[in-house]
Amino acid sequence: MYEQFYHLKEDPFRLSPNTKPCYKHASYSHAKTYMLYALRRGEGIVLVTGRSGTGKTALLRDFIHSIKNEPVVTADLVSTQLQATDLIRMIAFGFGISQLTNDEAEVISELETQLSGMRNFGRRPLLIIDEAQNLETESLRKIELLMRLRWKSEPLLQIFLIGRDGLHELLLTEKLKQLYAQVNAVICLEPLDESSTGEYIRHRLKQVGWNNDPQLADEIYPIIFNYSHGIPRLINLICSQILLFGMTEEQHFFGLNEINLVLRQMTNDQMLPSPLRHVTS
Repeated sequence: MYEQFYHLKEDPFRLSPNTKPCYKHASYSHAKTYMLYALRRGEGIVLVTGRSGTGKTALLRDFIHSIKNEPVVTADLVSTQLQATDLIRMIAFGFGISQLTNDEAEVISELETQLSGMRNFGRRPLLIIDEAQNLETESLRKIELLMRLRWKSEPLLQIFLIGRDGLHELLLTEKLKQLYAQVNAVICLEPLDESSTGEYIRHRLKQVGWNNDPQLADEIYPIIFNYSHGIPRLINLICSQILLFGMTEEQHFFGLNEINLVLRQMTNDQMLPSPLRHVTS
């Protein structure tokens, strides 16, 4: 569609995460550095939180790619409201145990044997649970059982819990205080600031061969930040709508008039939150 009109190699603002190099803004770089540090320390539980659309999945994929040559065995689960009775079995399956009984204690024993074997051969098991805010309290309490497993004097298993902001508050509740006591790091992925929003947009465009077509006026970036709140998913949505509008109207320049037309329509269609500050257009 508009990528052909603007002679781009592909859609620069697709909403699903892709494999192209991420835009490493300050919060992103800080989060990734802390994740790598926590992994190499090998202690306890790490929380990685952030608002929906801030790029947690992209960060996670980048992190996993960065450790592909390290002696780490990763089980990567996406929580889709897993029941407590299923969680331990799914974790065991993720670490390569295919023959599973219905006896939880037996599954944990098999898992302990499997993970201990990895540690004895110099490999460290890492469990990553994405969308962890969807786990039930009883499911999260099952993780306490896994954190009791030891290899020498260290935790046998390291766990990264990835989720929205509410995950942190969930773990602070009374029922989960023992689990939270084993959290060694809380990493929050923040939205982009105003200057980073423009850099992010240009980065995405350059990844697909942008040659200043369309031309983007500097004045539009603060407005996009204002309506997107600096959330990459919303920035992508706005920019995708801008390019679609441009293709339809055969526009090769976007300034205040064009961006305001697009944002007005998106606001009327309730596609965006309220702007951070009121702007008279």
